[in-house]
Amino acid sequence: MSAAVRFPVPDIVRRRAESEGEASIAWLAKLDDDLTSLEQEWGLTIGQALPGGTVGFVAEATDAEGNPFIVKVCSPPAHDGGHEAAILGAAAGKGYARLIRHDEARHAILIEELGESLEAADLPYRTKVDAICATLLQAWMPVPAHLTLPTGEEKANSLAMFILRTAHALGQPCAQNVIETALMYCRDRAAAWRPANAVLAHGDPHPGNTLAVPNEPGHFRFIDPEGLAIEPAYDLGVVLRAWHEGIEGRHAHDIARSHAHHLTTRTQVPAEAIWQWGYIERVSTGLHLMELGEMTKGREFLTVAEAITL
Repeated sequence: MSAAVRFPVPDIVRRRAESEGEASIAWLAKLDDDLTSLEQEWGLTIGQALPGGTVGFVAEATDAEGNPFIVKVCSPPAHDGGHEAAILGAAAGKGYARLIRHDEARHAILIEELGESLEAADLPYRTKVDAICATLLQAWMPVPAHLTLPTGEEKANSLAMFILRTAHALGQPCAQNVIETALMYCRDRAAAWRPANAVLAHGDPHPGNTLAVPNEPGHFRFIDPEGLAIEPAYDLGVVLRAWHEGIEGRHAHDIARSHAHHLTTRTQVPAEAIWQWGYIERVSTGLHLMELGEMTKGREFLTVAEAITL
């Protein structure tokens, strides 16, 4: 790498961009210049890339008064497939990180700097769940008319196709009735989708995307929204998918059902819809992790799915 590069790109970001084709390779080539221009135009000093990102360059930045922010510059596929700036702008800080600046041409956003993620916090998962539920109740809003987002029907159908394709490619890594149940639930959720019941959902509200609000103990905001026009139960299904605690033995199904019911008590969203989305997400996440070579983590999700399948 040239010594003249001011903003080295993390290896994982570089490898992903290089695998995406010519547009992302060109994005990499001019990223240093784009960041330097953003510094000048936005009056910032941009630091080195933070760890953890995969779809773009993310770093801390400060203005002339020393106020901290986060700058994010996405690769073309990540930018073209998402609506992050529009969602953050519509939220105006309600449940989401505040959007400060946006440069469409450079695929760049500037947002407020938040605190520690729930993933890093030493808290029981149930406590994290309650914090995410409270944040979702702030974040859910009507779908803005100017946004064209994937619908609940489309999401359910795409997950069904992914589950079928990936389970086959992996050589049937779990019991057949798990796959059949997940596909049945996908059909149910696709059939249940109605525009009138849809909200602007985050799409991936896991603990790592839920960050503490500085100087406001117990308050959190989301980052990295995917954006879906879907029933609120979907976001809660994402929360449910990783709630493995205590799910074992002859009462595994009942324990898992009690977790879904707990989410209902926190949000008033019907438990059956949460249960179905959570099951679909548990199976699809397990398959995806195994597809990525994370066999142990993926097996954990699928083992729990097998335990709760009647």
